[in-house]
Amino acid sequence: MKKNILMIQAVALSLLMTNCKREADLPVVEEATLNTITKGKVSTQSILFNGDASNGSSNVWKAVNIEGTGALSTVNDETGTLVWKYLKPAGSHRTETRGAKGFQAQEGDNIYIGWTSKLYMPTNLKTEAVFQWKSYPTEGSEQNHPLMLRTKNGKLELQHFDKNHVATVPWSTNIAVDSWLKFVIRMKVSRNPSVGYIEFWYNGTKQTFTNGSQRLYCQTLDVDDCDPKWGVYGGDASQATHFVKKIRIASTYSEAAQ
Repeated sequence: MKKNILMIQAVALSLLMTNCKREADLPVVEEATLNTITKGKVSTQSILFNGDASNGSSNVWKAVNIEGTGALSTVNDETGTLVWKYLKPAGSHRTETRGAKGFQAQEGDNIYIGWTSKLYMPTNLKTEAVFQWKSYPTEGSEQNHPLMLRTKNGKLELQHFDKNHVATVPWSTNIAVDSWLKFVIRMKVSRNPSVGYIEFWYNGTKQTFTNGSQRLYCQTLDVDDCDPKWGVYGGDASQATHFVKKIRIASTYSEAAQ
């Protein structure tokens, strides 16, 4: 009897040691790895539109708008990154692209639009826009373009247009040509001017508007929808070239500002 009991105890101990070994041999996922996986998933989902030139024009733009002898092309910048090149020769009126393919802002959306630009043009050249948040369809719109970024008298100006198409300039700075400039616009998308708003970062610094606040409440959606546009519009008197890269529409600042 005693011998049988000892044998049973030996078998039980062996099974226990085997189970422990199997559990110990299982791969351990560390907390840091779990955080990386989670953050990676959130990061990917927060990018709503990627406008990199490497993705190809047909996958990025809804339309290319050229009036005159301008041209849209892609070139490598000094880091080897493929970027968009908008050439608007003297005497031409517009070289722009309308985006963003596969994305459409809706009432109530909270989005960040980010990009990096380099301009080559006379510093005193007046353009209508180097960026637009453009209303579609244009016919029947009130604002036509709720937001525009343009050049005028040596300044880079952010304009907002109200429902009567009256423009205000809530922000401006001295223009810098032949330099990479970084922009991020946070936008609460709404037809209601007491609900919609914008916030604005220039070269990584959040800007204060002329109202003394870093948030400007305003109407940011018009007619059916609005789309972003990049390029050069106006400035017919001189040639202007606009290089654009790292275009993002995202649900977080960090993804739009990369």
